[in-house]
Amino acid sequence: MMKKKFFASLVLAMMLMTLTLTAFASGTLYDQNWYYQNRGKPWLENSPEIYGAVLNKLVKNPEQEPAVSDLVNVTVQDVSWVPEAQLMTVSFRAAPKDPEHYELHCRMDLDTDGAYAGRDASTTVTEDGEDRAMHWLWRVDPMFEQPTRIGPPIEMMDDSSKHLLLIEDKSLNVSDGGLELTGSRDMFRTPEGEVIFQADVSLDWLNEEFDRNLREWAEKQDAKEYAEKRIAAAQKAREAVKSGKLACVLNINTVEYTEGMDDDQLYMGGENGQLHFTVDVKGSAD
Repeated sequence: MMKKKFFASLVLAMMLMTLTLTAFASGTLYDQNWYYQNRGKPWLENSPEIYGAVLNKLVKNPEQEPAVSDLVNVTVQDVSWVPEAQLMTVSFRAAPKDPEHYELHCRMDLDTDGAYAGRDASTTVTEDGEDRAMHWLWRVDPMFEQPTRIGPPIEMMDDSSKHLLLIEDKSLNVSDGGLELTGSRDMFRTPEGEVIFQADVSLDWLNEEFDRNLREWAEKQDAKEYAEKRIAAAQKAREAVKSGKLACVLNINTVEYTEGMDDDQLYMGGENGQLHFTVDVKGSAD
């Protein structure tokens, strides 16, 4: 049994190495093959059977519609459906539609201190060297190999003559019924100026135990209305899974940052966009 496990692990390691070499030979592809061998390597190392299954079940360029957005192109790079581990993983790539005039960064890399300081706040620099009345933009290497830099957003751009766009993934939902797909998310900017979203989605809603657990929680939290809406959405999603196709939608927000802009516009304005895609689940609800 141990020999069999070792051989399977060796085959998986050799497969991943081949994929890595192929990716770097043709230019780095920041898809899930790259992610779980690099930035997300701890997931693969700590749960090799689960994330080995994720990589084995990857579907590249799934069925999808062009993203509804005037500012950015957003696509699904690949998706993996692993119901035996109650897990779905999705990788998205975003890039500005007009890269000559716009530069795209992650919204989560914007330090929000300036939003909370108020318009009449002091501009005195604090002991840690940060000005709490101003925004800062973090520049973080995808692999954390380069020193992290932080400074005024425009100064942190690759090309400050361009317009700065900030993008955020607002939510991921099942299209029909609106069930929000929750789990862990990661977002990073590549050296090539694209933004990658990596979502590890929990499929705990695939069985009816989800409904019972949510009702028990709602009783303690006085959240019956919320729980019943989510249960109804989960039940509708389970029916969709039985059909073999699960239609999903990624909701995004993109805003152009300018120095001194109103916080209401920064945090509640911008352009809301959507990307619709379909996951082939092969009728499995297990």
